[in-house]
Amino acid sequence: MEDLTIARTFKDALANYRKGGASLTVDSDGRYSLEYVPFEHVNTEARLVIVGITPGPIQRDVACEEAGRLSRRGFPDDEILRRVKKYAAFGGPIMRPNLERMVDALGIMTLLGGGRAAELWEGRANLLHATSVVPHAAFDKGKPFAGSFEAIQRVEVLRRSFERDFLPTLGHLRRDAYFIGLGPTPAAALSFAASKGLIDRSRILGWLAHPSKSGGSQVSVYLGEKKVEELKERDPVRHRADALVAAAAAMRDRIKTGVEPVYADRAIQ
Repeated sequence: MEDLTIARTFKDALANYRKGGASLTVDSDGRYSLEYVPFEHVNTEARLVIVGITPGPIQRDVACEEAGRLSRRGFPDDEILRRVKKYAAFGGPIMRPNLERMVDALGIMTLLGGGRAAELWEGRANLLHATSVVPHAAFDKGKPFAGSFEAIQRVEVLRRSFERDFLPTLGHLRRDAYFIGLGPTPAAALSFAASKGLIDRSRILGWLAHPSKSGGSQVSVYLGEKKVEELKERDPVRHRADALVAAAAAMRDRIKTGVEPVYADRAIQ
């Protein structure tokens, strides 16, 4: 289900991509800009969909470098996109380990037949579709965008990508897939999609703390490993600690009491 139009537009540039080189700009209004990330692949058989806000610079660089390497080796476009998504989605030395830590701690893998979260990027990658509300790397005055869903709707550059690159992909996914947001912004986007009938609201599990380095100690607070009173006075996580604790409790309750497991032999609805 890949849309290869944009991928082919940047194919030559990807083949020569180097970190720190020229940006592969998709859209810009002078303040907000989008840089291409080869994440078009949609895993239509996925049973778990994890949604971030937007790929960060690390994911952008890792994905583009891998796409270039595969392109130089002669892989077809659709295979490049499939491999790049598995290799780079939510990648990085901090983001992916933090994400795996939360998935394991909350027992999310029990909904997929058990196992460890690391398998979602290894032998059981067929279970996961990783995506973002704005699937290309979004920047606000050159800094990674980390705003609200309301801001995405308000800023035309971001809204266009949301409507063009994210919403249409939802129709290709299983109706019985589970959806998880990485923070309140993706959670709000998923609620919006449910209100439009694009996904089943009952399949939205809730949201995890954003696992990036910029999130600081919020993963530890989310998992109950660190109490708010243990945070430094100027730690910005103090101001959202209550929301993190409440979101984790809601997720645990949802998994424990209100969700029917999906099994591999279940028919697509």
